[in-house]
Amino acid sequence: MHVVVGGAFNGKRKWVKKFYALDDTASYQWFCGYDEQIHIADLFHTKQFEKIAIIEGIEQYIFQIMNQFAEWRNYWDMMVEAWRGWEKEGKGTIVVIGNDITKGIVPVDQQERLWRDACGFCFQDLVKKADRFDIIWYGLNERLK
Repeated sequence: MHVVVGGAFNGKRKWVKKFYALDDTASYQWFCGYDEQIHIADLFHTKQFEKIAIIEGIEQYIFQIMNQFAEWRNYWDMMVEAWRGWEKEGKGTIVVIGNDITKGIVPVDQQERLWRDACGFCFQDLVKKADRFDIIWYGLNERLK
């Protein structure tokens, strides 16, 4: 698993496309958390994944999980393990792209604070289990793992 995190509009999508040479001939599938038509359940079932599965906007999916499941950490863990199992079977690579919403001014709204905390926990889980971790700022990557 490859985790890519950075600020909003800092070039994460462009960097991933270049890094993986994603063009019209590449076999990949792009899930975007900013698309209201895609739900968290779409990411749990790895049978539909292409050789490269990119999950962009993971913080949006984390928000969905928090609002749908009382035991959201368990659901998150099961989903990440499903992704790891898919990769271990040699079926492909999962790239997770997330906006770092854990920095800056702490929101006044309690739900926003809980979401921010959840993203911090989930990003930590992802990075621990990832094979590679990059931070993208202003279009430049820094590989940390």
